[in-house]
Amino acid sequence: MSKISVGLDIGFSSIKVVSLLKDNDNFKLVSLGSIPSPRPGIISDSDTDLETLANSIKQLFAATKIDTKEVIVALPESKVFTRVIDELPYLTDNELSSAIRYTAEEFIPMPLADVNLNWQVLIRSNVKGGDAKTVVLVIASPKHVVSKYVHVLDLAGLHPRALETETIAVTRSLAGSNPFSPSTMIMQFGATTTDFAAVSKGLIWLTRSISTGGMALTRSLAQHFNFEANQAEQYKKIYGLMEDQLEGKVFEALKPIIDIIAEEGKRMIRAFETKYPQNPIKRVVLSGGGAKMPGFVIYLANAFGLEVQEADPWYSIVKDKESASRLVQDAPSYSVAVGLALRED
Repeated sequence: MSKISVGLDIGFSSIKVVSLLKDNDNFKLVSLGSIPSPRPGIISDSDTDLETLANSIKQLFAATKIDTKEVIVALPESKVFTRVIDELPYLTDNELSSAIRYTAEEFIPMPLADVNLNWQVLIRSNVKGGDAKTVVLVIASPKHVVSKYVHVLDLAGLHPRALETETIAVTRSLAGSNPFSPSTMIMQFGATTTDFAAVSKGLIWLTRSISTGGMALTRSLAQHFNFEANQAEQYKKIYGLMEDQLEGKVFEALKPIIDIIAEEGKRMIRAFETKYPQNPIKRVVLSGGGAKMPGFVIYLANAFGLEVQEADPWYSIVKDKESASRLVQDAPSYSVAVGLALRED
């Protein structure tokens, strides 16, 4: 049976939508589009700002000719609490529910009554015993954040089929559930944050998010060269981390911030390898709008000593030849929206 699925990624700098048609085992691209986010957008609590955002979403749906009202939407990693709990013994479902609530209180800095708590069992031993263990991915979404997204969708005339974190969506579009793909660290490089996820066999085993993203690079360039933000953004996109351009001056301005991100990535790789020494990270996939910055992939490959690839969320999607070449240009920035549209439930 054919079914349309729509993924909506409401980012800080842009809003993206992807519509896919599920036909038997294949997903076929129907429509996609992107529009700049109005500022301050989703981070605002003002009704006027949220109405402006909803109107932008309506415009995007009209421009892309998407008339499906049910959508899957991403919650930003910086607004949710994600943790892999791996020190649990064998537990029944009832015991697990209590244990998760007890453990969650340690890492969620707000009352549990104020969050939606979801979890996924990654490993559970079949029997009790000394070596038996349970590993669980826990996600807590603050209810006020969820209700704001639902409110914006309502204003835009849309209904949420599901809300999930950006990291879960990105993992689905870039790592899939292939049990043979190598253990991978996904770096989602956004406007205000960089999110890291260690993924193996299609499951997330470790996550981390830092509040350093593309806007920090733009600010650094603006200060360094005394530029307006728009000009700094252009220089970042054109010269990036190319040491042989403009006597390496752009590179020098960006390097300290890129090094903060790279150090966090190294820490993540080490933490994963300490927990799972038999299954080390073999590659890094760079996703998000900033992944296309010149020299970024090579710089990270040298920093990590690993293969680093630019994200391609379209690789398993059926598309016509004409759009295939066009999709390559912005591929990494669509990782979240494609992952959302690929969700099946």
